Amino acid sequence: MPRKNSLKVLFVFCIFSFVVSPIFAEEADITLCESYEDIYFSCPLPGGKIVSVCASGNDKPSSGYVQYRYGAPEKIELFYPRSKLPPEGRFYVVNASEGSVNLDIIKFYNGKYTYLVAQAFVSFLTVLKDDKAILRKSCEAGGYAFVSRAASKGIEALPKSAEDFR
Repeated sequence: MPRKNSLKVLFVFCIFSFVVSPIFAEEADITLCESYEDIYFSCPLPGGKIVSVCASGNDKPSSGYVQYRYGAPEKIELFYPRSKLPPEGRFYVVNASEGSVNLDIIKFYNGKYTYLVAQAFVSFLTVLKDDKAILRKSCEAGGYAFVSRAASKGIEALPKSAEDFR
């Protein structure tokens, strides 16, 4: 009798290992952040792209670094900033919640462009050019499609503005 129970346990373990484990491993890989970095936001987008905001050593706006990354793991198309720099004066956290709708945003400005990664009912990436939306992609399932609480400690806050709702 004990031998039958051992075989059942082994069978269940094997099923878990081959079916359930890859599902969790897949979710863990949906980021462009390195294993040693904090993930402030990361999600897969339609078309196989990923948007991530990664940080390290960032416990106040003047320390560590925060970096936005867009693309695929084998080819990151955009880094901002190009070098790993403290976020002060570069990145901002906005709580644009209204009523029963929660909206948390990490945003930055790059020339004529404003980038917003946002956590709401559906998380998304929005890119504005001269204050007009030129790109808006919703996150697909998986990843870290929420603004990490650590981001609000390491990135300076801005009050909500009209551009946060474009």
